[in-house]
Amino acid sequence: MKNINLHPDTVTEVKERVDLVEVVSDYVVMQKKGRDFVGLCPFHDEKSPSFTVSPSKQLYYCFGCGAGGGAIKFLMEIGKQSFRDVIFNLAQRYQIPIKTLALEDQEEIQKKISLRDQLYEIFAIATNFYQHSLRQKKGEEALKYLENERHLSRDNIEKFKLGYAPDGWETLYHYLVEIKHYPIILVEQAGLIKKRSKGEGYIDYFRHRLMIPIQDVNGRIIAFGARSLDGSEPKYLNSPDTDLFSKSKTLFALNFAQKSIVKQNKVIVVEGYFDAITLHTYEINNVVAVLGTALTEHHIKLLSRYTESKEIIINFDADKAGLKATQRAIKEVENLVYSGQLTLKILSIPNGKDADEFLKSGEDTKNKYQELIDKSPLWLDWEIERIINSKNLQNSADYQLVFQTLVKLLNKISNNATRDYYLSYCAEILSNKKSQYSGLNSQDFKNILQSLQFALKQNNYYTSNRKKPYKTFNKSLQNNQVELSEFLLLLIYLHCPDYREVIINQLEEKDLVFSLASHRFLWQQINQISLNLSNDNDYNSLLNTVQENMVNNLDMAKQLAHLFNLSENNQQLLFQPEHYIQAAIACLETVKLEKYKQYCQQKFSESNQEKDLTKMNYYHQEMIAIEAQLNQLKSFRI
Repeated sequence: MKNINLHPDTVTEVKERVDLVEVVSDYVVMQKKGRDFVGLCPFHDEKSPSFTVSPSKQLYYCFGCGAGGGAIKFLMEIGKQSFRDVIFNLAQRYQIPIKTLALEDQEEIQKKISLRDQLYEIFAIATNFYQHSLRQKKGEEALKYLENERHLSRDNIEKFKLGYAPDGWETLYHYLVEIKHYPIILVEQAGLIKKRSKGEGYIDYFRHRLMIPIQDVNGRIIAFGARSLDGSEPKYLNSPDTDLFSKSKTLFALNFAQKSIVKQNKVIVVEGYFDAITLHTYEINNVVAVLGTALTEHHIKLLSRYTESKEIIINFDADKAGLKATQRAIKEVENLVYSGQLTLKILSIPNGKDADEFLKSGEDTKNKYQELIDKSPLWLDWEIERIINSKNLQNSADYQLVFQTLVKLLNKISNNATRDYYLSYCAEILSNKKSQYSGLNSQDFKNILQSLQFALKQNNYYTSNRKKPYKTFNKSLQNNQVELSEFLLLLIYLHCPDYREVIINQLEEKDLVFSLASHRFLWQQINQISLNLSNDNDYNSLLNTVQENMVNNLDMAKQLAHLFNLSENNQQLLFQPEHYIQAAIACLETVKLEKYKQYCQQKFSESNQEKDLTKMNYYHQEMIAIEAQLNQLKSFRI
């Protein structure tokens, strides 16, 4: 968009009309929390929601990355758009007249708005054409299919505006371009005609197919789905993506379902057009269908606007293809499920039937389907059952495979309470399965639960350390604390003879050494001189001899001068020698343990999860012991 100067009145009206919650809902699945809404931040990766939207203030803020602002800033940041483009798009969204400061700009804007309006008009005219064709002799086959095989009434056929695309190369082209006089370029942009692969001219995009109009939430036709009537492939063909339509962002029948979704606070997602149509004809109206794609995160964000509970029930076909489609759908949105932002359930129809077949298979099927809705398990429950039932648990290899698969699944759950629940749930199912083969044993549950807990801890260490190097604590802080601790020990040793033995014993007991070169040099001097002293507590002899020996090393003498020439602050440190010895020793011991902990973490991450289980267990136990020691030392640090 070129540099159009928008009138200040347009900018003001957009700012007054825009709703931040509605805008953010296009990009974030949000849940109400008190007066505000929360969700996963779209500006950085996170597992727990820290992104907050305040409807009353019309402001958003992320406590994780610090992003914040209003609706216009949000759109500028999320879409990398200019202020002008955001205002323009919001004005179109809220149907606000766009005023500009130049006449030529006004004309350009009108052309852009007019283009979309013309596309809507072309789709509406094409829909009428297809509906008319269905009622003609050439549409008899399609009409019989709808009435005899799909058992749809004329009223339902009319409600969904179903039609028929005649079996001719240029039938719709002739009607729209030569009779209605719509520009070829617009009809092509609508995806209703396409250029011939050979030669000049255009042909119809849909031929000899049952036509299913796809409508937006406002009921405007934006595309078509088309079913083959003669067995030709593909069985279902959708309109190509256009300015009005994207199949990965559109859901069939949402215009009919939205009120019912709000009322029931949940939505059922099915795989096919006729599954959705049939459910609606049975007055199960909170139903939408995907358009030959997986259920995408964009679909979820779209549906989440209508449900406070964020409850979505997937009812795809129960055959292998349907199972794969279900798993693809879950893969798209699993981060929302694991973080607790989405309540995902799976509805499985017995005997591999789809919703359309099931509802037409006998009596009282509407109530039976409603029972299936009410009993549909949470996805995690369904997935755990599927994993366990997919293998023979009497076979050791199968059991290990199931066990490891469950651990990986549980490892993705970010909420601790939820993960603990499913740990017990998996242990219970596995122990029940085991009892079927070997008899009931009350200890089985405890053993399996402990094994799962241990494996999960291993998996957490393993995966986190595989992804990135083990973390080290702040190096500069560590160095400062080590320098201070060594200084205190040497200061007290030199000037408080009564505590020299305590310092020596503590260093030997903890196997600690001085790490700074100047401190190590001084400690070596002290050890050599102490051997020749008749009395270890001879304060003046030690101090004088050490200073005399350092005359030959002026550089070291300068670095250590502050230990001999006491300042007022250093003198005050000598009033509490016991406290500072304990704190200094604890600090040096902490540094030593942290280094050993890092070594254990590295060895753990380098181990093979399947082959080195004993080694991994050893380093895991070492890290647990180190953590316990570190916690004990915290209260003694400087």
